[in-house]
Amino acid sequence: MKLTASRKVVKVGDTISDMKEGVNAGVWTVGVIVGSSEMGLSLNEYTSLPELDKQNLISKTADTFMKNGADFTVKTIEELPELIDTINLLISEGKRPRSS
Repeated sequence: MKLTASRKVVKVGDTISDMKEGVNAGVWTVGVIVGSSEMGLSLNEYTSLPELDKQNLISKTADTFMKNGADFTVKTIEELPELIDTINLLISEGKRPRSS
């Protein structure tokens, strides 16, 4: 892969262990919320919730990921390409993952 710097890598996951792995590796770490192991609900269970309950669960899960080292969270994997663009911009500005 000829990786020149771990600060240019993104670790994406849906568990606390994934967040800790990213921190330990010194890479950008992203938690995916909806459908995550941390959220603990199937898609059907999640979609059947009232909107307020969904938002509360999203906030709780995002907070858990951030407390465990995530640099960012995304609600769904569909948001990842735009976030990668943001991370690339941060890298070009000399920024590093918070775990660095």
